[in-house]
Amino acid sequence: MTGLKIPAAPRWAILIVISVLAGYASYEMAGPSVTVPEVAMSQVYPASSGALNILGRSFSLSPEDNPLRNEALASMATDRAKGWTLYNEIVEAGRARYYHGCFTCHGDWLDGTLPAQADGTPESAAPNPLQAAFALWRININASPQDKVAGAQAPATPIAHKRLDETKVWQIITFLTDSAGQTPPDMPGMADTKPTLMGMALYQHRCAVCHGKTGTNDGPASTRMYPQPRDFSLALFKYKTSPGTDLPRDSDLFHTIKRGLTKSGMPAWGGLLSDAQINSLIPVIKGFDITAAWAPEEADDADFDEQGHYLKTNFRRITEVEPVVGQIPYSDSSIARGKVVYEKICIKCHGAEGRGHITSGKSRLEDDWDNRIWPRDLTKPWTWRVTQADGPEPQSREQTIRNIYTRLSIGLPGTPMPAHRAAEPFNRDPLSLEERWHAANFVYSLREKSVPPAGRPLVQALRVTGPLPEGLDDDAWEDAPAVTLRLSPSIVKQEHLTTPLNDAVTVRVLYDDKDIAFLLEVNDRTDSRPGEKVSMRMQDRRYRLNPDALAIRFPRVDVVEPGPQVRTPRYLHGNETKPTTLWYWNAGSLEPPQPASQLLLDAIGPAQKLTLRKNDQSLSAHGQWQRGRWRVLMKHPRAANNGRDVSFNEGLLIPVSFANWDGSNGEALYRNTRTPWYWLVLSTPSEGEQGLALPIGVSIGVLLLGFLLIRGQRTDRGAATDDA
Repeated sequence: MTGLKIPAAPRWAILIVISVLAGYASYEMAGPSVTVPEVAMSQVYPASSGALNILGRSFSLSPEDNPLRNEALASMATDRAKGWTLYNEIVEAGRARYYHGCFTCHGDWLDGTLPAQADGTPESAAPNPLQAAFALWRININASPQDKVAGAQAPATPIAHKRLDETKVWQIITFLTDSAGQTPPDMPGMADTKPTLMGMALYQHRCAVCHGKTGTNDGPASTRMYPQPRDFSLALFKYKTSPGTDLPRDSDLFHTIKRGLTKSGMPAWGGLLSDAQINSLIPVIKGFDITAAWAPEEADDADFDEQGHYLKTNFRRITEVEPVVGQIPYSDSSIARGKVVYEKICIKCHGAEGRGHITSGKSRLEDDWDNRIWPRDLTKPWTWRVTQADGPEPQSREQTIRNIYTRLSIGLPGTPMPAHRAAEPFNRDPLSLEERWHAANFVYSLREKSVPPAGRPLVQALRVTGPLPEGLDDDAWEDAPAVTLRLSPSIVKQEHLTTPLNDAVTVRVLYDDKDIAFLLEVNDRTDSRPGEKVSMRMQDRRYRLNPDALAIRFPRVDVVEPGPQVRTPRYLHGNETKPTTLWYWNAGSLEPPQPASQLLLDAIGPAQKLTLRKNDQSLSAHGQWQRGRWRVLMKHPRAANNGRDVSFNEGLLIPVSFANWDGSNGEALYRNTRTPWYWLVLSTPSEGEQGLALPIGVSIGVLLLGFLLIRGQRTDRGAATDDA
């Protein structure tokens, strides 16, 4: 039997196309080969050499030198149960102190998620964030003269640290290492003898610090969190797959505990607790209910205590699942129809662009516990807690849309987000099945309005041949590379910010021979200018309404040098030897009348006031708030005119960071959100920087391999002919 023969010309054409595609794929995978220094945490919080210096006293931080841990180990040698009791008491004391004095700075498991790595390592492979918290604790608070000579950048000593004696320090460190799964391994078999906590004991050990000892959201950490931890006493849960007003299924509670809730204080406990331990928490959570929701219908009054807690363990188990049927494929036509539904039902809370800009005229939104809440920003899927499915977009899209459909159908119990499918079969659905699927497809499409956070610490400026754009809507901005950088709350000075609302800034940069221009975009649900009627009506009663503001921070000229050895100034405003400059823009005020302003400010450290540059008009800036987003354009000459500022020259890696003040959140002065230092690079990477050698080599290699295969096939056919 003779195989199909392809003529020589098409065969070579196919081979050339394949080689070109292989080269292009390697080009895309490799990306620019610009050498970018890693944004190391040591430039923000430099770790010490293993000792903590507090008020002139040095405490070793080596695990072997932990006296409390060693005391527990010694006790375990004679009485293991007693030793573990002592160890757990130390951990509990450290937990209380951590959440009382350290939580506002170091956080709780980085918003409940394991962060993805800059190199693209999946989130599940990321290191335990509490190990990073332990490293942050090892701050050389009072740098020695030798450290100062070596250029160490120790931060200002927090007041909370000064109040800690040695015992309190070791209690906190023991809690951190225990939370990271690092239990005492020193004695043979010791780790295997640690009691496996289950049920109520596990809840009190891991959960009570946020949810409270009786599940009523009164733990010591709860007041420092947005959103608030769940209050279990009313049996209301936001995220469930059971129909209508039914209680959540056990699997819903299990998955919330195991996977956590993104952008909240709820950690993903699956990396630390076994499935059996997580399941043991479910009856504990049900037992905190005081509404008899989880009790079986046949329960007697004698089965409840005076507070209304059901005293038995035969709680109800929900098995019904919200039907997810009739999914409509994701398409332009479905998105268009979904937009019509969205504008009829959803726009009043989520805004026309999906950024959570309330347009209904409501003064504010609150949940059933009277906590102020904000509509979800639908353009930022990385902030979605349960709805965003795992995996890359092509693979996760269909499941994510099904999850959106479920949220639309069920709503979010306990919040203003209503159900759009009737809970009773004899009632009419607020939205039909088809409308819900079209709306789900449209909501998914809103992510195209945002740029996901970047994995690399690089802000790339693009050279333009014509004049720089003067307007925010100039088409030239569409060509500028956009990068989204995460904003973190202030933790260094004065009152800590623990409940930020704005979490990212998107940056675009253009330049010409003379000037450089930055376009900053921040999703902000309110136009925060004192006197602005809508914002004043919606203002959180806890805070004074301040003007929104944005800033860009640069080092002074002596910090910048070619190559990867660039040193960044200290995290907050540098210091006397490495000062920084701020380009600052403020939205102004309507009452009293105060126009928007742009200022140049010099900083020499967090303990010193910012200095206003008088008679310097080199910075121009203007901004506009529209549909839940601030867009601010800042322009400045590239060349320094005073010998002190950085000159924006091509070929330099220029440190840059950004700051945002959300006025509706009471942010002003040092109470704000900011990025760490990133790197600004002027000019598009050249062909050499893009690394054309690799894709060209791959293309040639594929071409040669194909040539050898074709030649081998021809030789084989010739041999077969000779044999015949």
